[in-house]
Amino acid sequence: MSKKKRRHKISKRGLPPGSLVYTGDRAENPSVVLSMWFNEPTYDEQHHYHPEWAGRSGGLFWTDVRGLTDTKLVGQIGQDFQIHPLALEDVLNTHQRAKMEEYDNGLFFVLHNLRLEAGTLELGSEQIALFAGNNFVISFQEDPDDTFSAVRTRAREGLGRLRKKGSDYLTYALVDNIVDGYYLVLDELDSQVLELEEEIYTKGINAAIKERIFDLKRVVNQIRHRLLPLRDALSRFQRTEWEMVDESNRPYLRDVSDHIAQLLDSIDNQRDLLDSMEAFYQAEAANRLNDVMRVLTVISTIFIPLSFLAGVYGMNFEHMPELHFRYGYFAALTTMFMISLLMLYYFRKKKWL
Repeated sequence: MSKKKRRHKISKRGLPPGSLVYTGDRAENPSVVLSMWFNEPTYDEQHHYHPEWAGRSGGLFWTDVRGLTDTKLVGQIGQDFQIHPLALEDVLNTHQRAKMEEYDNGLFFVLHNLRLEAGTLELGSEQIALFAGNNFVISFQEDPDDTFSAVRTRAREGLGRLRKKGSDYLTYALVDNIVDGYYLVLDELDSQVLELEEEIYTKGINAAIKERIFDLKRVVNQIRHRLLPLRDALSRFQRTEWEMVDESNRPYLRDVSDHIAQLLDSIDNQRDLLDSMEAFYQAEAANRLNDVMRVLTVISTIFIPLSFLAGVYGMNFEHMPELHFRYGYFAALTTMFMISLLMLYYFRKKKWL
């Protein structure tokens, strides 16, 4: 069972609300910004922060920030797009639960991108924040790798509806991209649970299996802890009356909400299966203990009459006629041996042994 490293959170005690302090554990990763502006016939992309494109009409501006160590840049983006200070604080405070909040000028999302290390069963979590307003979307990724590469490819190559829709559809596409990654995590987890189940029923139980059951239950609970608040956030996104959300896009929002419900059902099934395996492990351990106690009890029961005979003839009274019998020693041993055989036969007939 692997040992988890304890994170040392940066203390924000005493700071006023809205203070921009990065509290994550990726301090060594520099911030990288990619700016995009597109509509149906046009796509422009720059590998730096390009706020001037936000003033263009007839298109959608998307800025993707990868790495949150540059708090001045995050503050500048918040100022340029009038993002609420509390929302910016949540961007840098990377220990948030998934949520969706409505502000006067946009919608704010906090989600978590999950990765599962198959060998160590360690669940990696990257916080991703989205702020969507009229004709713009700002995404903040904690890790430097590109989680939204598939969405960017669709925008660059004009695939699907992305360049024909507004910021609500782009927000949906980014959220759906993260949710699709959960299926990969659950597929790996499901294969490990099924593999463990087969190993238990074919090879029996041992200490290593107990550790794997514990690790898998820990991962399942962590994923469920991430999905439950995300379900509530997407439900709010689906029901929001904010003018940015087009009615024609609500079926897509319902679809991603259904995906979360499906993922939660899968997680619950895996929890039940792991609970069953844990109960089976405990029952097998109890059966093994019962087998040991049965053998010890049979041995003790056989030796009780033998100890009685040995105790009687070991009292050394002077007037015990058997003590002067020439073959008394052999008779006593023969009697003990016959008693043992008769008791073993009786236990075997009763199927106690």
